[in-house]
Amino acid sequence: MKTALLAAFLLTGATPAAAQGVFDMGQLTGTLSQDAVTQSEEARADKESAAESRRKTRANCAKVSQLRKRYGPSDARIRWLTDTCRKLGHPTG
Repeated sequence: MKTALLAAFLLTGATPAAAQGVFDMGQLTGTLSQDAVTQSEEARADKESAAESRRKTRANCAKVSQLRKRYGPSDARIRWLTDTCRKLGHPTG
């Protein structure tokens, strides 16, 4: 049985040289390169998203005085926004 399997293995051309064709190094290198590009794009998007979030937070903190007049200083949302802005060091208008 083992001899038959060995003979079939050898006859099908499954040799180390033939196995090299299974792993195309050019394609593998291209895939790894594309993975690096994708990761750098994701990192840049995360940084841009964080910057946009900080910009919106600063803008909302600048509106606290207007919102306080509209909803009153005892409104839970206004208190939360005021506390958050103070913790982050943003002026509360």
